[in-house]
Amino acid sequence: SEVEAQRDSNPDLKESIEIGRDDEKEHPNRWPDKFDPEGQKFKEVMQDFFLQCKEMHRLLMSALALGMGLPETHFDEFVVQGDNTLRLLHYPPVKKSTFEKNKGQVRAGAHTDYGSVTFLFQDGRGGLQVPGPGGGWLDVKPIEGTCIVNAGDLLARWSNDLIKSTMHRVVEPPSKTEEEEKIVGEDDAEDEYPARYSIAYFCNPDFNKWIEALPGTWEKEKGGKRYEGVNSGDYLQQKLGLTY
Repeated sequence: SEVEAQRDSNPDLKESIEIGRDDEKEHPNRWPDKFDPEGQKFKEVMQDFFLQCKEMHRLLMSALALGMGLPETHFDEFVVQGDNTLRLLHYPPVKKSTFEKNKGQVRAGAHTDYGSVTFLFQDGRGGLQVPGPGGGWLDVKPIEGTCIVNAGDLLARWSNDLIKSTMHRVVEPPSKTEEEEKIVGEDDAEDEYPARYSIAYFCNPDFNKWIEALPGTWEKEKGGKRYEGVNSGDYLQQKLGLTY
């Protein structure tokens, strides 16, 4: 098919590990804690980070509720279970010739995320891009100590398209400036882009929740509801099914 041909010609250059709710018995996390002390420490750190991001999701949705003229606690009932996914991403070193030979090559192809919001933590390598308002792509330069927040497809649907889902991709790192060229690190091989690491925390409404257009986004002159109501878990499964 056309999709398979595209995957064969420009495969994403990345690998990842996925971490979900630790109390989900049907889909347990596969921790390396039984191997060595480092594995146990990894489990503890990731469990703590998962819960911190879950709380950050709750706080962000509270702020969003206020911004939309809703009660501050409007979304609280939707973020109780924490049906979210923590993804640790590794983009291996890539020969510069890979991009020179195949102009369509990317580290991660253009896509939107499926849930409500995504928290993205990236290193300083660069390569993340979003569409510009006038067309083309804009580099999202890493800023130390910050987190990028992307709106997802389900939030766009939930807000009746008042909030737009963020298209993004990861490509060949941007060219260095003259000043940056003067500073050559030990891992800056001339013919190779170093590895890139990032962490994505994909937030979703609890999977047992019914999602339909929010109050204030569809009534009267706003033109009505653009989408039918949908179960959060079913929606995500449908999206993942189309992808994989």
